[in-house]
Amino acid sequence: MAIVSPSGLLGTRSPLLISWDGASTTSVDRFKLDIYAWTGDKDVRPADPIYTIDRTTGLIDEYPTADIGPLLEDEFIHRISKIDQDDFVVMSPDSLLWMEVDYRVEYQDKSTPPTSQLATGTTTRSLIVYGYSHFTDGANKDVAQEILMEDQYRYLYEFDTYNMPIYLGDVGSSYQTDAVKIKIAGSDGTSDEITISNKTGEDAQDRVLLFPVGVPNLSNFLFDNSLTGLTEPRLLDWWDVQILDSVNAVVDSRRFYNQCEPKYDPIQLQFINQWGMWDTLTFFKRSDQDMNIQKETYREVVGSAGASGYTWGNQSRGIRSYNHEMKKSITLNSGLVDENTSDLLEQLMMSEYVLMTINRTTTRVADTYTIAQDFRAVNVLTDSLRLQKHINDKTINYSIQVEFSTPDNAVL
Repeated sequence: MAIVSPSGLLGTRSPLLISWDGASTTSVDRFKLDIYAWTGDKDVRPADPIYTIDRTTGLIDEYPTADIGPLLEDEFIHRISKIDQDDFVVMSPDSLLWMEVDYRVEYQDKSTPPTSQLATGTTTRSLIVYGYSHFTDGANKDVAQEILMEDQYRYLYEFDTYNMPIYLGDVGSSYQTDAVKIKIAGSDGTSDEITISNKTGEDAQDRVLLFPVGVPNLSNFLFDNSLTGLTEPRLLDWWDVQILDSVNAVVDSRRFYNQCEPKYDPIQLQFINQWGMWDTLTFFKRSDQDMNIQKETYREVVGSAGASGYTWGNQSRGIRSYNHEMKKSITLNSGLVDENTSDLLEQLMMSEYVLMTINRTTTRVADTYTIAQDFRAVNVLTDSLRLQKHINDKTINYSIQVEFSTPDNAVL
């Protein structure tokens, strides 16, 4: 008998169930779990757990189970410092964590008469992310794959930056790799290859590498590393970023389209996706901005009393307003897209952290770009969307509404 626990790359927004295998148990007297989660080195576990579940009552059968996923959600910090890098970098700290559970189970076995027994131990040490799996995947889903984003084309504007997350696997597991060979193949048949082997380690954040794939940051990366085989990305229709194995077979890849928009100013959103990584979606067509003012009011006294009696105040302000708060929302239109874009929109609407790129003044200088942009948090207001298909809709355009998460006027 032992604890049954999940392993692999685990998403804490879906159930993570720790269960006791009570096949040879008559009853359970105590079910205690000490839950540890930490960033940094895999082998440097904190002295104290972040949570303890200790049940001595309410154990209705010999198979007690606890869902620890909700307890772990608040341990993540999603930073934006590496959201537009033009070098090969590792993930930010606290966006991936190590997780381990110590257990203590006191139970009665099935001997005659039953005898008190004690089982203690530790679960497999795993990596956790702020991601989720689908209902049909069940609980304890290992969400690991080489590229931690939806296998769907991305359409990027010339000044859009993005860093693609590549998963190296758990330290010491069969999935682990400490070197990544990447091929960038352009639509015109040109290509470049690079092997990255010096960015890895046993820190949680080291297990995901971020590769620049937007036109500005990919161009800077190619220039800085003297990679001249690939045509300038701004001149390509698309480029594939491929992960190669030791015999140069493609194990995973994503395609990025270079999309021009001569009339409108495209708006890029970056969001935490199903794998707990930053993802991106650009809306190329018309956008409409709305403003909403929220305020409180009170009725001011009309006039004033004095020695000569009451003086009526013809200029009284009457009903006064205060605590003005200005919030803006924007309706975005995707432009014509593939029907599989619905998978990205699903993840965008499911995301609990979305950023809009603002104040962009990125410029191209010869073969490189000077990247200058800011980010501001938004909330997706659209909560219902009809998912379109080409068989029903000859042209597919999606429209969503987002609202800035903070007021436009500086208030706390």
